[in-house]
Amino acid sequence: DQTGLPWVMPSPNMPTLETATVYAGMCLLEATNISEGRGTTRPFEIFGAPFIDAEALCHELNGLRLPGAFFRENCFQPTFNKFTGELCSGAQLHVIDRQSFRSFLTGVEIIKCIRKIYHEQFQWKQPPYEYEWKRLPIEILIGGTIESVFGD
Repeated sequence: DQTGLPWVMPSPNMPTLETATVYAGMCLLEATNISEGRGTTRPFEIFGAPFIDAEALCHELNGLRLPGAFFRENCFQPTFNKFTGELCSGAQLHVIDRQSFRSFLTGVEIIKCIRKIYHEQFQWKQPPYEYEWKRLPIEILIGGTIESVFGD
């Protein structure tokens, strides 16, 4: 939007500038059993799962006061990908200050929060991922060990 050029979707799952703004952190959800919003009109901006309580999750996430971010309760039903046709509860991430927003930090903190509240339901996706058959998908996405970011 700073160039004055119209937005052109680089991918069907990146329909808006807002999606591009949050993608670097929200794509981390691809390595979990939490829907990253694929199969909706707001991929990577909304996220959740059938076992999540949207109100409780948003209360915890907003309590973190993550820079430039606000979380609004949301329910959605993906048309494809994780939880196809199932009602999911979760949140919509709103970037309220693009200058201070930190996408990767936000994605990491979302996962930490969900793991804390829903530790029995949360799961890391297992290989293969992106033609890699040995490493955990989350380690591919974060570029290091799971312990270095999540303390596992």
